[in-house]
Amino acid sequence: MPTDAHESFPDAPVPLEETGGAASSKDISGQVLPGISKWGASFGGEVTAQLRALGGGEIFGGLDIYHRSEFSSSPTPSKYLWIDGYSTVNARVGFRASKWSAYLWARNLLDENYLEQLLVAGGNAGQYAAVLGDPRTYGVTVRYTLE
Repeated sequence: MPTDAHESFPDAPVPLEETGGAASSKDISGQVLPGISKWGASFGGEVTAQLRALGGGEIFGGLDIYHRSEFSSSPTPSKYLWIDGYSTVNARVGFRASKWSAYLWARNLLDENYLEQLLVAGGNAGQYAAVLGDPRTYGVTVRYTLE
């Protein structure tokens, strides 16, 4: 687990694995802040081509990739509350003209299983729960502009 120094926090709650012990707080000054990955990157692009059919317009396709490295999901770093790094891919393909557009889209196209957050259960009794990342989602969007 990373130990990059960031902030002063001398009175933080104890981590999950120390729940029920004698200490009610812990000095975590210099520890990693919650929800912050050491690495994060995103890349996106779109290609278009002119089309004379359907009254003129363009066809397009786009791809977006997002990645983040592991991160702590707890104010006090706990070996149980680290979330593994993950990557997601979003894509779209469609047609657009001066007044309307239609496209197919997909989010999390590769159906990556990932966690967004790990949470200590109420009462801090050693239980924790997870917020799951979005599964693969896809759809169609049609737009028309009244001008």
